[in-house]
Amino acid sequence: MESGTSWKGRSIETRVARLRVETRLTAVAVAVMTDGQLAGVAASGERRRGSGVPVTVDDRWHVGSITKSMTATLLAVLEDDGLLSRDDPLPVLLPDLRMAGGWDGCTLHHLLTHTAGARANFPFFKVQGVWPDTAGELVAARRRFIADVLAREPRSPCGERFAYSNVGYTIAGHIAETVAGKPYETLLQERVFGPLALASAGFGPPRGDAPDREPVGHAVVFRRFRRPADPFKGRADNSPVIGPAGTAHMTIGDLARFGAAHLAGESAAAPPLLARAAWARLHTPNLDDYASGWVRVERDWADWAGGPVLWHNGSNARWYALLMLVLARNTVLAFATNDGAIRAADTAFFRLARELGTSARAS
Repeated sequence: MESGTSWKGRSIETRVARLRVETRLTAVAVAVMTDGQLAGVAASGERRRGSGVPVTVDDRWHVGSITKSMTATLLAVLEDDGLLSRDDPLPVLLPDLRMAGGWDGCTLHHLLTHTAGARANFPFFKVQGVWPDTAGELVAARRRFIADVLAREPRSPCGERFAYSNVGYTIAGHIAETVAGKPYETLLQERVFGPLALASAGFGPPRGDAPDREPVGHAVVFRRFRRPADPFKGRADNSPVIGPAGTAHMTIGDLARFGAAHLAGESAAAPPLLARAAWARLHTPNLDDYASGWVRVERDWADWAGGPVLWHNGSNARWYALLMLVLARNTVLAFATNDGAIRAADTAFFRLARELGTSARAS
């Protein structure tokens, strides 16, 4: 149940298979890119627990809140088009919505850095009951939920406190829809996924043309058992209303390629998609080391990373993914699992990141 390529001596397949066995995760995929080239990729485990159907390196994985860095990238592209500025206040960006006075000083920058004072999440049962049939209905539903939030005062004054918010990124995605006149999902495909050649990218749980043609996510039940979240039998994800905050999927290779575009933005003479100044602003942290869809660690991991690291993770409680840019090694590390054992996956992925980062240093 393993597939992949070798990387720097000890095969990445061996590392990934060992990790999966030790953690008992349903399946794991890992990709390494160095100097803009795919240096290693491997997948181990099952698409559905107990099925005997192996995962492959071409399978797609739900990346959860890593989507936030994609949303921030889209908004930087629209800013480059002259359609908005991240320093514009929300009443200018969403002029047709009635807002409480506390939002007057909030900007797109505050949304992207989780400092706008937006609540963490929409009411769970209300938003999970909304699954629009068309793109137009989805935009309208997003607008209704956002309007309800903005009609009330923010939970803290804009710019004063970091508070991680899926609501804030949903508002940011709707700003993109509003200024560009197209649904968020269409914009992300046309302006980010397409130009970066991320052909596998889409939204919601991966769903092939028949069951077990793609991995399915697994919820952890009673800390031990795994319950498959089959998209052929149910929703299997968070509502698409919060898509800009965390519903993208793609292959592990394309996740690494997305990271490589951001890494190139730090160092390349002619970075893709955006000018270097725009990439730099996306990667510059505000409060609590949070930039725009990225956490920036300057010193804590310098022993193996050699310098700053940009990273973000994501989960919908059925999948978990981690994307890491090791700047001094010019290396991207991408990890994913179709298992909701988040703590086990997180610990194992960060440990393997250190191992791979150290190997990159030694090469």
